[in-house]
Amino acid sequence: MPSLEDIPNYITILIAFTGAFLSALWLSLVIWTFRDMRARSRDIFAAILAALVVAVLLLPGLVIYLILRPRETLAEAYQRALEEEALLRQIEERPICPGCQRDIEPDWMVCPSCHTRLRKTCMNCGRLNELNWDICPYCGTPAATPPAASRRAAPAAPDVGPAESEEAAYEPASRRK
Repeated sequence: MPSLEDIPNYITILIAFTGAFLSALWLSLVIWTFRDMRARSRDIFAAILAALVVAVLLLPGLVIYLILRPRETLAEAYQRALEEEALLRQIEERPICPGCQRDIEPDWMVCPSCHTRLRKTCMNCGRLNELNWDICPYCGTPAATPPAASRRAAPAAPDVGPAESEEAAYEPASRRK
């Protein structure tokens, strides 16, 4: 059974453990503040200043640091910037109809608003190709050439002889002789 003479020894041991615990807590708060500020800012001076505030003022210093520290870490800011850039790139890459400038889907063959032909189908594999492609990139089949009737040139304007007047050149062909 402990005697009254041993109580001061127990109190001394309890005070030593409490002091060691509080010292470790103080040091860990200073280190945590420094590391947290380094994760939130590239400025080494700001990290050292925040650690000094916590080292000198302890709990009030920690509260001050928690109020004043940047909201997001550098990694979070970088991630947010990447997400914003990806969203902007996705918005910029949205296909639009060359005829009416409305948004279209990548797999549409015809614009539903203005009926502009947007793509053609490969005769071999059936996949959609751009109108200006002369070979299918999916199966390697050359694009079908348009029929000979559609390749013919538009009919030439009637020949106006030098004897006709300048006004006759602007008359409709049905009225001319």
